Amino acid sequence: MDIEKLYSKTLIDSRNPYIFKKYILDNLNNKLLIFLIFLSKIFNNMSENNKNYQKFFDYIFNRIEIDLRELGYGDMSVNKKMKIIVTKFYSILIDFKNYSNLSAVQKTDTLIKYFSKIEKKDDFIEFLNKYFAVDNVEYNDN
Repeated sequence: MDIEKLYSKTLIDSRNPYIFKKYILDNLNNKLLIFLIFLSKIFNNMSENNKNYQKFFDYIFNRIEIDLRELGYGDMSVNKKMKIIVTKFYSILIDFKNYSNLSAVQKTDTLIKYFSKIEKKDDFIEFLNKYFAVDNVEYNDN
């Protein structure tokens, strides 16, 4: 598994302008949430025993930390934000573990937990259904 390539692909997928034009507000918080949701697909399909699991986790959150510093946040602020982001990611991992098997109401409730305003909820759910249904990532330790 090429960690940098997987990170870049997930980042590109999560920055799809269509998501922000059609479904949710285009702001840093929502961009980060979509990125974490898209990452959850990878982590939930990868065994925690996979040697790349921890490497990928460390790489992702190191990159987020660097990005926050580049945005001008100081040490204390970055540490506080990283704690919130990691906690949010673990919550997303749990909530999206079996997303494809949830009812429409459960999917709506899950999305409302993370996004305060969603346009065309049913269409957004369908968009995410399609994203989670496609398995286009190599998870094995090759």
